[in-house]
Amino acid sequence: MYLFFIRLFFFTMPLLYICLIWLQSSRLNPSQLEVIAPSINFNLLLAVGIILELGHLILFGMLYLFIIFALLTFGPLTRTKEFIALAISLSYSVIDEVHQYFVPFRSFGFDDILKNMFGVFVLWVIVRKSYRNGSSRFGGFLRRLSNLPAKGRREKSMEERF
Repeated sequence: MYLFFIRLFFFTMPLLYICLIWLQSSRLNPSQLEVIAPSINFNLLLAVGIILELGHLILFGMLYLFIIFALLTFGPLTRTKEFIALAISLSYSVIDEVHQYFVPFRSFGFDDILKNMFGVFVLWVIVRKSYRNGSSRFGGFLRRLSNLPAKGRREKSMEERF
């Protein structure tokens, strides 16, 4: 029974994250910074701008990671699982940019899609190298996640686990 809840948790993570991305792209108005920009220190304003641009890299890279977590609950990392996670992450990146085209204070940008793709690619490389690296802590977490009991195998009781 606990396996069901673990898988449910890891499958819920990317879905909730997709909802958060949607809400963030619907409500964040970058032009509001223009109103307060004259009263802010230039270095702080520059840092805020850099953080907003890095958001593209981080947002969709994390989406890829959450999808990988969900897929690993069903077994080892394979090229098929990597492709599924890449396809979903990159597709949602395009969907979100198209969505922003229809939000009054947002805009569609191919450069944003490229930044999103770069973020997904960076996390893809990190996950792939970590998973195969025997001494990586992150890779160890990924491997433990992929070693959950397969469906049909008897789960160990609490006494047998400890």
